Amino acid sequence: MDLVKLKYLGSSKLETERLILRKLEITDANDVFSYAKDPQVAKYVTWEPHKSVEDTKGFINCTIERCNSGEAWEWGIELKATARIIGAMGFVRLDPQNSCGLIGYVLSKQYWGQGMMTEAVTRLISFGFEDMKLNRIEAIHVLENEASGKVMKKSGMLFESVLRQKLFAKGKFWDVKQYAIIKEDWLAKKEEIT
Repeated sequence: MDLVKLKYLGSSKLETERLILRKLEITDANDVFSYAKDPQVAKYVTWEPHKSVEDTKGFINCTIERCNSGEAWEWGIELKATARIIGAMGFVRLDPQNSCGLIGYVLSKQYWGQGMMTEAVTRLISFGFEDMKLNRIEAIHVLENEASGKVMKKSGMLFESVLRQKLFAKGKFWDVKQYAIIKEDWLAKKEEIT
């Protein structure tokens, strides 16, 4: 994997039927704060609910820096109907040597249960295999967050294992379920559809 090329790809704008995945900008702070302050949205992620728009601006600036340095590839999820950011997602970790990426995502509670995250994750998986030339894409969720596991399954990922105390966040160790999809399986599924 060519990291220079990946840095360029990280600025790509991706589209689905209802969504635009694009780089976050500081002007998105109010939209992001509206979901990031919600304790239910932050319940199963590694960060605490945002307490102010300034917290959100700090998060966005950090995200922009990580993207510019090539450390992560993250997108805001914009709802086409409103042109507002309703979530965020991306490759939170890349392993170029093994051509593998770990995705993460968050969505405003207002849009849960409408298939939007599955739509976004499916598009990101396609981008990962087609444009980034990844061979394997992984995702994890804490055991209690089965809704996230449903998104992973609907996006074509397969459950692989429970990783005991894999994640340390919010002062404790969490058991997580790991899902993954490999390029070979994705290509086979893509052929079935066409």
